[in-house]
Amino acid sequence: MTGTGRTTNRMAAVAAGVLAAVVLAGGGTAGAVTGTATGTATAEKHAGAGETGWKLPRNFLLHEARARKPVAYPEEEKWTISDRHERLSLWPCGVGRSEDRGRVSTRTVTYTAPELYRAEQVVIYRSERAARAAMADLRRRAGRCEADEGDQVVARGRTEKIEAGDQAVRVIVQNYDREGGGPAIGGQRGVVVRKGRALVSYVHAGEYGGVHASDFRRQLRDARKMAVKVCSLPGVC
Repeated sequence: MTGTGRTTNRMAAVAAGVLAAVVLAGGGTAGAVTGTATGTATAEKHAGAGETGWKLPRNFLLHEARARKPVAYPEEEKWTISDRHERLSLWPCGVGRSEDRGRVSTRTVTYTAPELYRAEQVVIYRSERAARAAMADLRRRAGRCEADEGDQVVARGRTEKIEAGDQAVRVIVQNYDREGGGPAIGGQRGVVVRKGRALVSYVHAGEYGGVHASDFRRQLRDARKMAVKVCSLPGVC
């Protein structure tokens, strides 16, 4: 199996398993909405910062409306939508137990296809302090990311600060040759932005080799757009 195949399979496992677990206590994506289903609750409640039952409006995420439509090749591609408190869509190497706490609302949209995985996620926290803590935890775990991909390939992660929202980083997970140290095929490219008490993230995984700024162009564009959009929600910014 190629490095790309391993990475894609691994990310598919993230989508179906690791990403499906609740950050706080575990769980699954049972009830996730496929492209043609209508299981997402239609009731939308704009609750205050300390309240529960807070729901994002329907089709609030940038790719959510597309995710509700039928796909061209259902045997190869799939969209899911979930309002469960999934793990953060960026979970570098599955390192450590997350300290992500204080959520009041989460929505995750994923797209999977051969050799490709994409995720969009918006998380609203009870306070800006909780959102800051979640960002700090993500950076800590990314810095410790190292996973054995087999066949002399190892995945390593790191973050780099960028300008967007109130805080922002790009998250890099890349496969490397264990002996020579050069980049191998397979990796993840993500952007996470905090705006007020919201954390928004966009991650792509696929046939990445060396790390280039252009790898993050689409994720950064979407993250900046969503960082503005979350401020339309009461009390978020």
